[in-house]
Amino acid sequence: LAQAECQISSATSLGGGPKDRAMPPYRPPHMRNAPPMPKLVLVNRNETILTQPSQTDTVASLMTNLAEEFHVPEELISLQRDGAPLTNMSEKLADFGSVNIQVTVQQATHEQMEKYIRSKGSEHFLGAELKLTTQEGDELKGELYCVQDGDSSCILRQHLPDGCANYFWLKWNMIKSISIESMPDKKRTEFWPAVNLQALERR
Repeated sequence: LAQAECQISSATSLGGGPKDRAMPPYRPPHMRNAPPMPKLVLVNRNETILTQPSQTDTVASLMTNLAEEFHVPEELISLQRDGAPLTNMSEKLADFGSVNIQVTVQQATHEQMEKYIRSKGSEHFLGAELKLTTQEGDELKGELYCVQDGDSSCILRQHLPDGCANYFWLKWNMIKSISIESMPDKKRTEFWPAVNLQALERR
């Protein structure tokens, strides 16, 4: 009898029984009653989107978060759902359900990036890793060390393997293109706030 029960149990587990049904994906307890959220798909860059929509996000807040992630002005971010642009900035993402949102991040011009950096303030970008191309075609990579609003110039610091550094003093009109590779870590102990050079000269 025990052998027969064992055979029946084995047959149930091996063929067509409840144990053969696919288990639903695990969801943490706090997410089990939450509605499904849209999935973000980047269509024009070979990169991974780190921003994830939350239950409280709107179209406007999502665009702000994406602009911060890709370090570009918000007007260069466009969103589409099923080929239709998302233009209602107050619309909540939680109302979309399980759909794909196509994200397009346009390439910023030099003028747009200069305006973007100036609008945020120099302190926001000090320490950021930049990639610049000059009007003469030279490519420079380094840390934004200083921004001088008085003469529309900036200083790029390029760290060298031997511990030394090169400094490039550039006028904004000498720069053909600019992109922000990474933002600074504001928690670094060696990070210093911006200094008003004109005030120092007066002193």
